[in-house]
Amino acid sequence: YCDHFIDCDNMSDEGHGCHSNVIVLFIVFGTLTGIFMLLALIFAALVVVFGIILEYRRLRAASPPFLVLILLSVFIGFSSNFAWFGKPHPVACAFQPWLLGLPALSMIVALGAKNFRLWRIFRFPMDKVKISNMELFGLWFVLMLPAVIIVTVWTIVSTPTAAVEEHDGKDHFVCTTGGFTGTPGGIIFFSIFVFYGAIVLAFGIFITIVSRKVPSRFNESKLVAISIYNLSLLSAVVIPVYMVVVEYNPFLAWIIRACAITYAFGATMLLQFLPIFVGIFVIDKCQNDKSFKSNLKGHTNRTSSSSKSINK
Repeated sequence: YCDHFIDCDNMSDEGHGCHSNVIVLFIVFGTLTGIFMLLALIFAALVVVFGIILEYRRLRAASPPFLVLILLSVFIGFSSNFAWFGKPHPVACAFQPWLLGLPALSMIVALGAKNFRLWRIFRFPMDKVKISNMELFGLWFVLMLPAVIIVTVWTIVSTPTAAVEEHDGKDHFVCTTGGFTGTPGGIIFFSIFVFYGAIVLAFGIFITIVSRKVPSRFNESKLVAISIYNLSLLSAVVIPVYMVVVEYNPFLAWIIRACAITYAFGATMLLQFLPIFVGIFVIDKCQNDKSFKSNLKGHTNRTSSSSKSINK
C-alpha cells in the first residue's frame, strides 16, 4: 500500500491517502495526451484539405504524404502513454515497444527523408533531379524494416509481459520480460533497438547538415535539426536516468517517461506544423501563394525548376 507499485485492478493501493496519488497523475497526463492526439488529428485534416485537395504551395513543398505519416507516427506515439496506465497487463506490456519505439523512429526517418529529397534536388539543380513520394516511401521502408524486425524478434523471443516480481522484499505486479530468455533477453533487445535508433538519428543529423544551404522557401532543415537534436538529447539523458530510477522509485520513473514521451512527440509536432499553418492562415491569409523566393545568390533562376520537382 502506497509503495509506488500498482497491484490492485482499481488502483486503490496507490490512490486516496497516499503521498503520491497516481490517479491524479493519470488524469493529468491522460488529459494532456488526449489534447495532443486531438491536435494531431486536426493537423492531419488540415494537411489533407490544404495540401492534397486544395494543393496549397506551402504544404505541397513540405510533402503532404510525409506530413501525414509524421502525424500518424506522432498520434501512435502519444497513445503509448496509455500502455503504462493502471495495473500492468501482459497485453499492454507487450505493446509498449510497438507503440513507442517504432513511431519514434518512423517520425525521425520521415523527417530525414523529406530533407533528403530537398538535398538531392538542390545539390544538382541544373540536372532537374526528380524524387517521387513513392521513392521516399521506399527509403522510409528500408530504414524502418530493421526496426520492425528487431521488435518482432524481441516480441517472440523475449516477450514483454506482466508478472509478479520481488522488489524491496515485497512481491509486486510489474512489466517484465518473459518468452524464452527472461529478463536478460529484454535488456539485450532493448539495447539493440536503442543502438539502431542512434544510427537513424545520426542519419537525420547528417541530412540536416548537408541540406542547410537549400533555398529558404523550401528549407526545413533548421526546424528538423531542432527536432532531431531535441530527440537525441532527450534519448541520451532520459534513457539512462530512467533505467536507474525505475529500480528505486517507480513513481518518479513513470513521471520521467511520461514527460519525455509528451515532450518528444509534442515538441516535434508543434515545431513542424505550427510554422506551416501560421504561414497559411496568418501570413498568406489563406491565399495560395505560388511564388518562390530564395535568400541565396545563384538560386534565383534555378528555384522555379527545382520547385517543380518538389511538388511532384
